[in-house]
Amino acid sequence: MLYIEDHLEEELSLDDLAAKFYVSKYHIAHMFKEQLGISIHQYILKKRLALCRDAILGSADIGEACLLCGFRDYSSFYRAFKKEYGMSPKEYREIMRYFTGPSQEANTDA
Repeated sequence: MLYIEDHLEEELSLDDLAAKFYVSKYHIAHMFKEQLGISIHQYILKKRLALCRDAILGSADIGEACLLCGFRDYSSFYRAFKKEYGMSPKEYREIMRYFTGPSQEANTDA
């Protein structure tokens, strides 16, 4: 899990992970699912989405953030984000900014 979290922006295929840890891809997939209750693919996707969510709540451009967080293209990121959070990344950012108020960075006239 730590390796995955440290390499989210990279290609993380099951074959790559199995080779990295010198085990068969079937073994690593089975053990991961048994221990965490979700597949490696689902774990990577959720971690990337959370990383991207945090980036877009900051000042990052949504399109750039998705590429920096390991998504290959915007459309796959958009579909996954909407499925996970129930709204588009832009809607999510607007709603969260509405409820949390202006950021501290924008509040410099004090």
